[in-house]
Amino acid sequence: MNNQSLNLSDLTPLDTPHLQQQQQRPSAQPTPRVSNFNPGGNPNESSFADHVGTGATAEVICETLDISMAIGSDDVIEGKVRIGGKKSIVIRGTVLGHVECAGRVLIMPGGSVQGNIRAAALWVEGDVGANGKPATVDVGDLHLGINSKVVGDCTYDTLSVAVPNRGIRGQLIPRAEADHA
Repeated sequence: MNNQSLNLSDLTPLDTPHLQQQQQRPSAQPTPRVSNFNPGGNPNESSFADHVGTGATAEVICETLDISMAIGSDDVIEGKVRIGGKKSIVIRGTVLGHVECAGRVLIMPGGSVQGNIRAAALWVEGDVGANGKPATVDVGDLHLGINSKVVGDCTYDTLSVAVPNRGIRGQLIPRAEADHA
């Protein structure tokens, strides 16, 4: 194995365009807003909706993802973490900085992000933000799982919340309301 050091601030910007075309949907279903968080242009591509309905946990979902980066339970990453393409990041340890991901972010039990998160989808079973250091979350699909705790404001397209959770200290803001504020 190579012992070279990796400076996360040297990573290139996300390789997704800022705007995506919205696909036509039957009028019986509401049309979700497609934003730059969805690299494939398919609003359901980054959704956790199928998993929420089955009562899945982050461990189960982790097995189904194309993972670009995994942060282990003993790891502490300082600085911005940016993942492009449709890849996902799994966080079991601690990120002391912002996370930007064009795909999905899973914060596993015991994992934490003490910074802002911008992603296509976010599944939380750990911690986001910290007392005295609130985070800003801007995602398409947001799932607050069992034992999740969020300190900060969350803007989202879709939301699901499992119980029991450890709560949210901040606002949950549907994107439709945020766009008109």
